[in-house]
Amino acid sequence: MSDGSKSVATEKIDSNGSRYYEILMDKKSTDQKTIIYKIPDRVIPVVFLPGVMGSNLKNRDGESIWMVNGKMSMIVWTGRGAAKRKKLLDPTQTVVDPRGKIEAKGSEEELALFASRRARGWGEVGAISYGTFLPWLQEALNDHRTMFKNKSTPNGKKTLREQLMLMSLHAELGESQLSHAEVALSYKYLFPVHAIGYNWLQSNADSADAVRIRIDKIIAGYKASGRKCEKVILVTHSMGGLVARHYSEILDGNNGDKKILGIVHGVMPNLGSPMAYKRMKTGESGITGAVIGANGAEMTAVMAQSPGPLQLLPGTAYGKGWLSIEGVEKPLPNSEPYTEIYTRRSAWWAMCEDRFINPDNKILDKPKLEKDWLNYDLLITNKVRPFIDSLHGHFHKNTYAFYGNDGKKYPSYGSLRWLDISSKNISDAYKEKISGKGAIFSPTYLHNKTTRLVGMTTGDKGKLYRKFKLSSPEDAGDGTVPVSAAVIESPNLMSQLGVSVDHEGAYGTENTQDARWFTLRSILKIAQAVNDTGLAYDK
Repeated sequence: MSDGSKSVATEKIDSNGSRYYEILMDKKSTDQKTIIYKIPDRVIPVVFLPGVMGSNLKNRDGESIWMVNGKMSMIVWTGRGAAKRKKLLDPTQTVVDPRGKIEAKGSEEELALFASRRARGWGEVGAISYGTFLPWLQEALNDHRTMFKNKSTPNGKKTLREQLMLMSLHAELGESQLSHAEVALSYKYLFPVHAIGYNWLQSNADSADAVRIRIDKIIAGYKASGRKCEKVILVTHSMGGLVARHYSEILDGNNGDKKILGIVHGVMPNLGSPMAYKRMKTGESGITGAVIGANGAEMTAVMAQSPGPLQLLPGTAYGKGWLSIEGVEKPLPNSEPYTEIYTRRSAWWAMCEDRFINPDNKILDKPKLEKDWLNYDLLITNKVRPFIDSLHGHFHKNTYAFYGNDGKKYPSYGSLRWLDISSKNISDAYKEKISGKGAIFSPTYLHNKTTRLVGMTTGDKGKLYRKFKLSSPEDAGDGTVPVSAAVIESPNLMSQLGVSVDHEGAYGTENTQDARWFTLRSILKIAQAVNDTGLAYDK
């Protein structure tokens, strides 16, 4: 210094294990000490994978197709019929759109010199579901400056990580408060939050391969910047968990596992969900239905060409007898659902009705009908069934999961029942609207709702008319995935928590704080595995 003052900087480690520089300054015989904490140069990226319909999509000309910034951004889908939906939501003509809504980057991210949130993929995922969660998670995982301030000016405040040392979440498996040592270790690393959107219309196997490529680039990017980075931690929502598991456990002979420290799953349909059948058969009601499909015709036109949503169906491991039809002797499936329910063609209760596959085939031209059915059948046989069956029982060796378990607020379909609600004499008004030929047929005006009027030819060539209604959901869950399909049983499961949470808003709407706390704690627990990697510090 020009005034003759001298300074000496010494690198030290505080009681939390955080590195800092102690600077002693001698100025006019007065000793002054300054502490400057050192930002870590070792990086563990946290990568978020959204659920079905949670990634923004555009067509190959760059036009926005599916943008989930908020309710207003989805209103364009209201009134769009089956034909329009089939054309726009084509897995072969859509790609991920990174132009979604993003909140401005926080000061802690600036301090850590992270790339922009858009560069980290935040614009690829739906702000309506994840717009508040990603910033919350980023702040919780990169609050080094807040922690430093609390330590240097003792104010009694604790960061979110430190609060977890005193918090019990009441997980039914692996309930363990964070220790001082575990929190201290986490502050030795940076946890930049990334998001990877994927084309949820295509096969989850293809999405897993795309995730593999992106994770390789993320790790390589941090290495190129001069930081140390070897593995990531995955956080998933719903179908994103299936993508993550296929990447870590199936793809490239399990080589994906080498790049992953652990995975946190949120409301994952581990065994599939009967809701996938329900939606394809009857659509959804209310505002949700106006967006994703209000009836079976609108849903079938899209789902029959999209392997991703179909891979959410219950597989053989889900069990037998989850579909009951009053008047049919035994619940289905008897052995497996693929041929008994998904590709069953003649029964009115079968999942896919061939007349809905191609809305442009208004006259039900038989050659076109046969071709469309064959394509759908091959999709189930070649892409859906192999994906579901191969994934069963495979989990990353460091797995954490939470699921919805509220049967009062969020009743779910663990099973489905078609109830015969026919009166003794179906009115002539109904009969006049019946159309179709053959042994079993359905009407055109009630053909795609939760109530079905079914016409059947009797042995003497007369007609018998019956009216069926799909029963309401009665099982505990999150409104989409029942507990029976969500709970994981595996030696690789480290911790599991049941919580009252809605499926779609599991991370980002009200009453999700327990899910968020569990996710944060799980990430920090997973981070302890860094001691077995090249990012470990010398003891």
